Amino acid sequence: MTKLTTIRLPEDLVEEIDEVVRNGNLERSSYLREILKKGFLLDKQERLFQKYAAGEYSLSELSRELKMDPWTLMDGLRSKHLHLNVRLEDFLDSSALST
Repeated sequence: MTKLTTIRLPEDLVEEIDEVVRNGNLERSSYLREILKKGFLLDKQERLFQKYAAGEYSLSELSRELKMDPWTLMDGLRSKHLHLNVRLEDFLDSSALST
């Protein structure tokens, strides 16, 4: 199900969108939905990466929220120059589990 939403865009942006739509032989509404979804998912990813970097999310929570397997997620962290949130205490606690 879709819901009608109205937004105002600067005229120069609308002209650029119309040019892309015309040159690509695309339908304007479909194109805008696709671009909006891509932008939303990128923004969501960046916001959640920031929360992970601030220690508000664990790696497994981030993986679940973004619907990414841990390896893809770690590649994403590396591309954003973020590091794993693993403290010495976490490592020590996990090493005790293996003994």
